Amino acid sequence: MTTDDLAIAVVGMAVRLPGAATLDEYWDLLLGGRITATRSGEIDGDFVPSYGTVAGSGHFDPDRFGISEAEAVLIDPQQRLLLDVADEALADANADPSAAPVSIYAGVGRNDYLDWVSTALAGRPGVDDMALEVANGGDYAATRVAYRLGLTGTALTVQSACSTGLVAVHLACQDLLGAGSDVAVAATSAVRVPGPRGYTAAAGGIGSPDGCCRPFDRHANGTLPGDGAGAVVLKRLADAIADGDRIWGVIRGSATNNDGSVKSGFAGVNSQAQRDVVLAALDVAGVEPHEISYVEAHGSGTRVGDAAEWSALAEVFEGTGQPVAVGAVKANLGHLREAAGIAGIVKTLLSLHHGKIVPTPSFTGLPEDLARRSGTLAPVADVLDWTAGVRRAGVSAFGLGGTNCHVVLETAPPRPAGEARTDGLLLLSSHSARTLDEDTEALRDQVVAAPERVGDLAFTTQTSGRKLRERRYVVVSADEDPAEAFAAGRLRGQTATAPRSEPGIGFVLPGIGSHYQGMGAGLAARNPIFAGHLDGVLDHADELTGGRVSPRFAPDGRAQGKGGDRVDLAAMLRRKDKPARSAVDLPELHLSLFCFEYALARTLVDHGLRPSVLIGHSLGEWVCSVLADVIDVETAMVAVHRRAGLVKLAGEGHMLAVLASAEEVAGYAGDDAWLAADNGPKHCVFSGRPGGIARLSERLRADGFSVLPVDAMHPFHTPQLEDAARLLGDDLTSVEMRAPKIPLASSVLGRWLGPDDLGPAYWRRHMVDTVHFRDAAKLALTKAQVLVEVGPGTARPWVLQADPSAVVVRTVRQSYEQVSDTDALLAGLGQLWANGVRVDFGPLHAKDAMRVQLPRPSSHRRRFLPDQPPPQRKSFSPSTEAPAEPRQVVAVEETGVDELERHLRAQWRALLGLREVHPDDHFFHLGGDSLMGVHLIAGLREVTGVQVPSEQVFAFARFGAMVTHLRGWLAGEPRISEKGTDCHG
Repeated sequence: MTTDDLAIAVVGMAVRLPGAATLDEYWDLLLGGRITATRSGEIDGDFVPSYGTVAGSGHFDPDRFGISEAEAVLIDPQQRLLLDVADEALADANADPSAAPVSIYAGVGRNDYLDWVSTALAGRPGVDDMALEVANGGDYAATRVAYRLGLTGTALTVQSACSTGLVAVHLACQDLLGAGSDVAVAATSAVRVPGPRGYTAAAGGIGSPDGCCRPFDRHANGTLPGDGAGAVVLKRLADAIADGDRIWGVIRGSATNNDGSVKSGFAGVNSQAQRDVVLAALDVAGVEPHEISYVEAHGSGTRVGDAAEWSALAEVFEGTGQPVAVGAVKANLGHLREAAGIAGIVKTLLSLHHGKIVPTPSFTGLPEDLARRSGTLAPVADVLDWTAGVRRAGVSAFGLGGTNCHVVLETAPPRPAGEARTDGLLLLSSHSARTLDEDTEALRDQVVAAPERVGDLAFTTQTSGRKLRERRYVVVSADEDPAEAFAAGRLRGQTATAPRSEPGIGFVLPGIGSHYQGMGAGLAARNPIFAGHLDGVLDHADELTGGRVSPRFAPDGRAQGKGGDRVDLAAMLRRKDKPARSAVDLPELHLSLFCFEYALARTLVDHGLRPSVLIGHSLGEWVCSVLADVIDVETAMVAVHRRAGLVKLAGEGHMLAVLASAEEVAGYAGDDAWLAADNGPKHCVFSGRPGGIARLSERLRADGFSVLPVDAMHPFHTPQLEDAARLLGDDLTSVEMRAPKIPLASSVLGRWLGPDDLGPAYWRRHMVDTVHFRDAAKLALTKAQVLVEVGPGTARPWVLQADPSAVVVRTVRQSYEQVSDTDALLAGLGQLWANGVRVDFGPLHAKDAMRVQLPRPSSHRRRFLPDQPPPQRKSFSPSTEAPAEPRQVVAVEETGVDELERHLRAQWRALLGLREVHPDDHFFHLGGDSLMGVHLIAGLREVTGVQVPSEQVFAFARFGAMVTHLRGWLAGEPRISEKGTDCHG
């Protein structure tokens, strides 16, 4: 085993110290040599009104940890601070506690909060001895953090007085080296509550009579007490490098020992024991004394303590011939008791990271006895550059009672430059809508400042960090201003509250109808996972068609990802004029859709998505049968190819979509027109002979129904295909059919497909019978709360019309959307994650992807301390459960709303399956299509008596802007020109 095998990386840190609530603030005060103790008056006898106070130590944001306000008041503030710093350090480390076992070694100090809170809240419901003990006992410090943050490794409370923090680091290192966990947190919090105004500097004691701590200085006369909290997150160095972590520094080795009894008394010190622990740590690290250039000493500022430590260091480093700088952060902050070691190691890691050795404030010179033994030791009076080569340092902490600890640190290994990428999917989560907005704003600023790091930010947000319930995703495209990705209108539709448990998902595979030339070409070119799955089936498809399927995945020549609101309105409205497909290209058309959906489904599975149910619409059910292992893929492709070729036996046919339920219009069937698909409460399709469909269209229009021709030249799902279906069934008689391994909601039967249903007879019916998609979707939602459209489908509004609470996620762009295939898939993955689905984002990134620092998570701390006498305000509830945060729904005031707005609001609700309509809602982003647009325009004519041109109705696709524009247009105000049309709203 090499020393590299024993190396531990520090990947995250956080502090709450006197004068510093963040790492940046801590570094600033260190670099400036500032003393941050608070002086609140004049010295009065032996009382010194100075103290190292942590600002806001009684403030807390219980919502972030699922803690009720009543419980927050009971919990010792230093344990609340322990939660804060552990959580923030894990965020700084980009660590996800749910991904691997995380251990915590933590300690807290002693204070008088238990006496205060038990007196102030005496007699209140839920305030009893047990509740007070659990909320304040040091035994529960580490386990409380583990419970609230979901840490599943060892949770151990450490208590060794002034060396507690550094001993916690040592134990965390041992945990990692023993494979007890993959990530370990070392944390301490020492806060006196109620906060003291100062301390008594009794004669002969350790307190400084003038309120100044001067380690190793000739004027040193004692220490200065203070409060503090801090945490570091550790990983094995090899793991941190492999995971692309940002590393603050490396722990090469550590050691602990005890003074034993060879000292003046229990509170005395043993210089030889201190020497031995330093030598032991160097030995573990495989580092010679001459390789150390800085020591962060315990440095209490007492004459006896300083003399003993200086003597120990002098013995260790004598004869090395190399200067060793010595500093002690107690000169800046005071003696933080249990948190002293954490303050020292974080200071040293910051120095290693920044390449500066910071000064010890108030240092004027060594006392004579220390100067005689200084040798290579040199206290630091000024800032020193520290940039040459590999830099190494030692950190000491010695506890009252004799537990000593020393840690050897080294600079982080050089980091390879990450790949510059300006596009990617960013994920955010927080505990409230307010903090989520603040985190989003901070991330936006980071993206705008360094757009070339979006790729690393995407990797970091996708693969790390604690996942909270309020979630948002942002797709940053390479071809647009990154700030546009954070526009409020986009973000509102990209935000969700994840359920408490992971929802089940279902795959919905559409049939022919929304396909287009170049469909999936962007994924084939840029997504190697998709391309691999596609190539695996394209070869067979080309064999069946003479090489005519592969060209369908060539780019269509139109730019993707450009344009104001990312919808080509003109292209969308022209869809009703598209030329129909001929029978000649039907086999390759069907096989191209089959190959695309199959490759995309396999890609989603590679992202960790495991469907609990499958639904196929017409042709899509053949892909479902392959995914459910009913039939092998090549056999299914042969059948699809044969099926498409047989369709021509039915002769010419047309299809017609109707914006109405099947029940409303079923009576119109007949006269060579049949109901072909029942898709949703407000959508169905008729199919039949051209004349019959033409007559049907006229009758439906005359009766006020909105209709739209479907892009087809054949009478799919009608009795006209009976001969073709019979021949297909004959071909399938020798094909083995297996029971579905994934539940398959049959759109033929409207129920679960069972083993007795499978066979030639089923596929005959599948070709001729009505598609009962509405029934299949309803059935699927009993097993899955989230449905994923695996193909260019339009199922979202159909499903939401029936169940507005359902979640339907698209993964493919429509032909008229000016976004890239990659961005459409990323948006789908982001929406799945935002709705609580666990997604494996690893396949999106190269093995050498790098994690970067994210903005500090937002929180809203407020005072949680008892008032004395007890407060007159409403007492806190004794419940230990966090109150459910009501979902904020923006209700639109109906008062003063004109008939136009009322009508449009009702239409949007009905067409898109919405409970509420927000001014920023976007018609097309919510699933609106050309048929719904036709209905909207027809409805406007009814309510206004005016035929409003489509370019005016959709001049603005967002609801509020649409209402405002149409109101002005109808009133004769200046009309928007075609050139000025802005679908962005």
